[in-house]
Amino acid sequence: MALTRAQCETELISRCGKLLTAASLDGVTANGSNPDLNSPLGYAVRICGGTVTDPSNVADSDLSTLSSVFDKLSDLAEYRTLENISGNLDLVDISEGPHRESLGQLAERVEKRLARLQEKLQKTYGLFLKEATFQVLSEYDE
Repeated sequence: MALTRAQCETELISRCGKLLTAASLDGVTANGSNPDLNSPLGYAVRICGGTVTDPSNVADSDLSTLSSVFDKLSDLAEYRTLENISGNLDLVDISEGPHRESLGQLAERVEKRLARLQEKLQKTYGLFLKEATFQVLSEYDE
């Protein structure tokens, strides 16, 4: 069965819809036309070895051959979605009378979720592996 953009958007909205909305992004639309999911889906397609004909409009044809890597595609798209959310969140806590919004705490939660997802991507798919660093010592080092 060919994978569609609407299916991918449904998965991402399920995972990140409320956070997208909190970041003033579209956390509802899952019919294949959500503009705020273009970048995450395009990124995931490319990392999974596919190509995107138009980066500003990921199409069903860009996704159709990737159904066998749906979980990897979804995890990668979620990662990019969370990065986008993090970049769009207002980091200031707001208090006005009895009304209080702790947006700084929300940003911290998104960052922690990103770190957990990055660890999962490393363990499950071998992605985002950190480069080894070496120090060359000489006889003159103390």
